[in-house]
Amino acid sequence: MSRDNRDRFRRGLGKCGVIDGELVLATCSGGPDSMLLLHALKSIDARFEVAHVNFKLRGEESDKDEAFVRNWCSENRVTFHCETMDAYALAEKTGKGIQDAARVLRYEYFEEVKNQIDANAVAVAHHENDQAETLILHLIRSTNPSALGCMPNRTGDVIRPMLNWTRDEIIAWLEEDGVEYRIDSSNKDGKYTRNRIRHEVLPLLENIRTGTTGHLADWANRLRVQANAVNDSMSEASRDIVEYCDLDSGDGALCKLDLHAMGNSIWGDLVLDRLLVERSWPIGSREEAMILKRATVGAQISYGTDILRRERAHISLSIASTYPKTFELERQTIDDLSGHDFPNDPSILWVGVEDLVEPIIWRPWEHGDKLNPTGMEGSVNISDLLTQWKVPNGVKDSAHVLVDGNGEILWAYITFENTVLSRVSRNVKVNLGGAIEAFKAV
Repeated sequence: MSRDNRDRFRRGLGKCGVIDGELVLATCSGGPDSMLLLHALKSIDARFEVAHVNFKLRGEESDKDEAFVRNWCSENRVTFHCETMDAYALAEKTGKGIQDAARVLRYEYFEEVKNQIDANAVAVAHHENDQAETLILHLIRSTNPSALGCMPNRTGDVIRPMLNWTRDEIIAWLEEDGVEYRIDSSNKDGKYTRNRIRHEVLPLLENIRTGTTGHLADWANRLRVQANAVNDSMSEASRDIVEYCDLDSGDGALCKLDLHAMGNSIWGDLVLDRLLVERSWPIGSREEAMILKRATVGAQISYGTDILRRERAHISLSIASTYPKTFELERQTIDDLSGHDFPNDPSILWVGVEDLVEPIIWRPWEHGDKLNPTGMEGSVNISDLLTQWKVPNGVKDSAHVLVDGNGEILWAYITFENTVLSRVSRNVKVNLGGAIEAFKAV
């Protein structure tokens, strides 16, 4: 066993922030990378235990992997933790691919075991080739640029002490010390994108220029450092550009981006783009969203339930209402008014029962809706009312109307900036000698 290899591995652990004597949970599939991880930890007399997950994805082959790792731990007197899990069930429930579902379950289990044994870190066997593959994978998937930095030596409690080892160097050490390992047959399956990158793309690049894999891994490391610096600057710029809103204020927006601040910052477009990336907007919709800065007031772009709208001084992001389009309001009938006071509550409409034409429906306002307001001759468009109230375009969709069985609008109602704005039809009457219905707005 080469002392140089041991010292190099020990330095890798040090880069991960692991101190001699700390307990590490080493994850192992039985393949060459993770078997070297176990062998290296054993060779430097590290304190570690081993965790393995059997997903039964390859039938008897999966069971043999588990037995292989279990036997190694038994022979080397290392505590072995194992769990059998159903990746198919999670994939079906969440819509994830099998590999992604397995990854989620695997790391949840590792975290659980780490906490049970009070380990300081979870060690995984990612190496230089994995780093290069991940970079290419992110590039072809049009991932957020900040993700191109790929894998650091440590992410939370997950450590990667072998990032500066190539796959060839790993195999060489295993063969030098006669360490056995298993080969996962699915790693050659061309239906997985990563496998095609590993067996087709990287060899082609290496053939074009020797050392490309190392250059890509180095580039990923540099990008990670640069991405961290960019994210810090963008976070600082976001404080001047983005105002997150109180959803209970009636404003209707999740957040607002100040157009003046965006124009004065080199990060303006990137702040908007990152906000939309975080909400899973595809690149085409994100590029379209940039046009809103120069669009007319009221222009909007939507993706899923998100609505991005151009206002006078800002761009607002809101979520389309998930309430039913039409429903009946909560109501209370009062037959005897003695002892009852009319509360001064603008969110309640009082109507004489004898004047009601059922059914009474509460719905969002529509263009063309008209109200015959009290104190006025004729009718007024609801859209004109909202303009008179100076309700921003991004909030107008939250206005509602109460409509009777004849289609007449009895009440127009909206809440905006913690204020209730409403108008009642002049045909709404309250006869103190008769029964009254009280409608509560929502």
